[in-house]
Amino acid sequence: GALFNLFVFYEVMLAASYGLVLHGGGPLRVRSGMHYIAVNLGASLIFLIGIAMVFGATGSLNLAEIARRAVELQGFSRTAFHVGLAMLSLAFLIKTGMWPLCHWLVPAYSAAAAPVAAVFAMLSKVGIYSLLRLSLMLPGEGVAFGSVVIFVGGVATLIFACIGLLASQSLSRACAYFILVSSGTLLASFGISVPAGTAGALFYLLSSTLAV
Repeated sequence: GALFNLFVFYEVMLAASYGLVLHGGGPLRVRSGMHYIAVNLGASLIFLIGIAMVFGATGSLNLAEIARRAVELQGFSRTAFHVGLAMLSLAFLIKTGMWPLCHWLVPAYSAAAAPVAAVFAMLSKVGIYSLLRLSLMLPGEGVAFGSVVIFVGGVATLIFACIGLLASQSLSRACAYFILVSSGTLLASFGISVPAGTAGALFYLLSSTLAV
């Protein structure tokens, strides 16, 4: 229920994934693993700055309290709040793998050991959940924050992933692109901001993760 707790658990999860992605060694795995670590550290920095801006605008880190106070924000505080939400969304979209922020995902996931890649199928879905959870903090008539960007990005991710999947010549790369197909479908569904579509997407999230 607290924004900073979300950040802390993200970092605990990522710290474990850094060791897992490098497990087994080898030049390809180390190169793609270091790229994975660098990108996620950058996303974590953006995440932390976004938290600071939201806290500066609302004076709270509790998600329910932030949503309540957001209604009353005016002037610069409202602008800072929107910028903070945008930075949080950017961090989650990087972790989710939305195009064009997804070029780190396929090399890292395809180079990882098979059991590690299986566990990593869940990591991008944590970003999806966080994005959905955070998108409802902005006052509105049920429309998610940045819904147009999320929808367009989701469709672009889906197209990019389908092309990559058809061009894949190894099963490991194909599986990595399947993760992007799943992410693109979920982002496009959430971007529409229709409750029935979101409910269906959550069922798809579970089944697609298990399938990958």
